[in-house]
Amino acid sequence: MKGIDTGKDKVKKICDVLKKETLEPAKKEAEEIVRKAEAEASQIIELARSEEAKIRLESKKEIEKERNVFQSSLHQACKQALETLKQDVEDKLFPSELSDLLQQPMKQPQVIVELISAVVKALEKDGIDADLDVMIPHSVSASEINRLLTQNILQKLKQNSVRVGPIQGGIAVKVEKSHITVDVTDAALRELVSGYIRKDFRETFFRS
Repeated sequence: MKGIDTGKDKVKKICDVLKKETLEPAKKEAEEIVRKAEAEASQIIELARSEEAKIRLESKKEIEKERNVFQSSLHQACKQALETLKQDVEDKLFPSELSDLLQQPMKQPQVIVELISAVVKALEKDGIDADLDVMIPHSVSASEINRLLTQNILQKLKQNSVRVGPIQGGIAVKVEKSHITVDVTDAALRELVSGYIRKDFRETFFRS
């Protein structure tokens, strides 16, 4: 009969109702869950990328900072090393060269004689004209200097003679009565001259 459902039709209707009321909502809910999960996954991925970019930027800044510090330290170290080298050259080369320039001429007998004469005459103008103890370099002969000096100068010297002493070049004249020493040795002249020409030496030798 047409108005009566068969057992088969009832089963179909029950299945349709179950499908409509249970499966389809469950499917929609599952789809919604998947959609939300995908959205959250996209956000997580975007956040991770943002964090990665931030970390890279911070790392780059830190590396750049360390590089700048390293370069600054290296520059300062090089500058200090160069200054130390310059000072070392100046302290070793400059005195040595200046010493050679002054010492050799001031060992020459004629130069020594001229120095003695000049100092004795200068002292004579100040009223000091006797008992002068004149020291000459140990590498020069006292007898040769005495021979080259005038008789007038010799008479003003102690025992009418110069004496050899522990100096490299030049002379040292001691006034016995007043205990004054006129130092015209190469060492004294080196100190005097170096004070005037050290600046010029640095500017010339270390010119950039």
